[in-house]
Amino acid sequence: MIKQIGIFPSPIPPSSEQVWTNQVILTSDGIELVGDLYVPFGKPPFPAVVEITPYGSSRLSKLGEIYATRGYIFLAVDARGRYRSSGTWDPLTHDQVDGQAVINWIANHNFCNRRIGTRGHSYSGYNQLLAAIDGPKELQAMVVGVAPGDPFENVPFQGGAYDLNDLFWLLSMTGRVCVDEVDEEDLGEDKFSSEEDENENNLKNMRESREEKEFNFLVDKMLLSRPFRDIDLRFGIRQITFREWITHWQFDDFWKVRSVGHRLNRTAVPTLHISGWWDGNGRGSTAFYRGMREQAATLTAREAQRLLIGPWDHDLKSPDADDLPEEENKVIKRAAFRDPLNDEMAWFDEHLMDIKPGQATSSRVTLFLTGIYQWMNFNDWPPLETQSVNYYLAAKMKGKIGRLQRTKAAIGVKESAYVFDPEDPTPFAHPDVDGERIPFNNVAIENNREDMLIFDTKPMKEPLALVGEPALILYARSDAPDFDLCAKLLDLYPDGRAIYLADGIIRARFRKGWDRPELNLPGQINPYSIDLWHVGHVLRKGHALRLEISSGAFLRFDVNPCTGGELADETESRPVKVTILHSVSRPSKLILPICRDPGFF
Repeated sequence: MIKQIGIFPSPIPPSSEQVWTNQVILTSDGIELVGDLYVPFGKPPFPAVVEITPYGSSRLSKLGEIYATRGYIFLAVDARGRYRSSGTWDPLTHDQVDGQAVINWIANHNFCNRRIGTRGHSYSGYNQLLAAIDGPKELQAMVVGVAPGDPFENVPFQGGAYDLNDLFWLLSMTGRVCVDEVDEEDLGEDKFSSEEDENENNLKNMRESREEKEFNFLVDKMLLSRPFRDIDLRFGIRQITFREWITHWQFDDFWKVRSVGHRLNRTAVPTLHISGWWDGNGRGSTAFYRGMREQAATLTAREAQRLLIGPWDHDLKSPDADDLPEEENKVIKRAAFRDPLNDEMAWFDEHLMDIKPGQATSSRVTLFLTGIYQWMNFNDWPPLETQSVNYYLAAKMKGKIGRLQRTKAAIGVKESAYVFDPEDPTPFAHPDVDGERIPFNNVAIENNREDMLIFDTKPMKEPLALVGEPALILYARSDAPDFDLCAKLLDLYPDGRAIYLADGIIRARFRKGWDRPELNLPGQINPYSIDLWHVGHVLRKGHALRLEISSGAFLRFDVNPCTGGELADETESRPVKVTILHSVSRPSKLILPICRDPGFF
């Protein structure tokens, strides 16, 4: 999970007629932001596309050449405090004013026609949204790729728990340049080998496999050690941003000025939102699409939102899908070859050059539906044909498997319980997954753990399309002042494999709101609402839907010590007994977005 250190910033070529390097943009507080300008052939002025990145703007050189060939000025800028730009990088703090300074600078450039778009993925997706709040009128289009959702909806906190992938990201971003893994191919490794070399390589791989296991064991130990505040020190780095963020382990004024969702009524920019079903930062795509459809400052902007979700991970590539049947794995890999850059270009052509989009990029919502593995167009998100349908939790059918059914449980056992131990936390998935959102098979975990509850629907007699935003409402009590409720949705195949679809978490102390932590009274029954993000999946005939409930998702989120102490500073832990109620008076339920679009079947 932690990459080897090998810092190799790309050299900046000298300026030429088509590439003007080391352009300096001055911010209002005197910071010098430095970037490169890629200029088209032909007579100016041109429309411009901007990306501000903390990952090194020189990495965008190929993209800059592509945009220039298409007739756009492309401006790639190093974020404040990163690579060539001066100042101190303080994530999410200066992006609104810095982004607006860059947009104003290019708008006033004599080669620009004052029609400007912004683009970027991940951090460079979110920083666009910040710059669009009360943004310059010259900003006329955005392409926001795999942008994380707001704090407590996605990163660094989700449902009140700390997202560990955010921790590893911050560790890799410590300092002015990225801490990258060196690819042996880049070092000129000889690809022609003899049988003797091959034997030597096999021994080397065995050693590396053993070393990797030892390293993973050490990482697990560090993640389980307390206090959580010092986890960066255990990895050998003092990460200032991490330490600042965990002092704000609730939604306060610190996060309000860094969050986007509650300020979307101050944006007015046509936006293409891009993500993948297995994007760990994917909550931003659907949340901000819906938010801007409902709240953007103008009717024109509300109508000019588009959503694209494909068979991709956070890198917009095919995920590791080896746990799927071989043919399904192949179909996903083939479908993932769709290049979202084509959708991006069509979006800017439409909004910056007034070129109408083609049929493949003109729909409001385009989704790759898993289960049937097809690209489909929809009228909105969620589709207008989607209805929320309740599936209630009920007593066990056999063994430890409970039921998901359309009616409340009027008879039978009215509650189910398990014991969670923070010293042996429930894993998110099997060890090869490392906390990633990929289509993994979780049956091995289910069979070897007693600290989880499982509820299944009956096998489908007809296909069931789930397209929208599922949610879970649980009535629960415990004997501890704090605990987590973690949930997963899985597709239960006829052959017994249970393939991950979506997940969510709620930390008990945040049940009344991210800004109002309140400890749980032991024995008190409370309702808990869990956001399961989004899904675009068809359960095929003979398949069932499975719901897993636990109090841990180790390697995906931090482990709740369950003591009720300060989450960053607690050094002790305690086991907790958690009871889920499923009765007529306390009907725990899964709310599914069922799409009745006849075009499916």
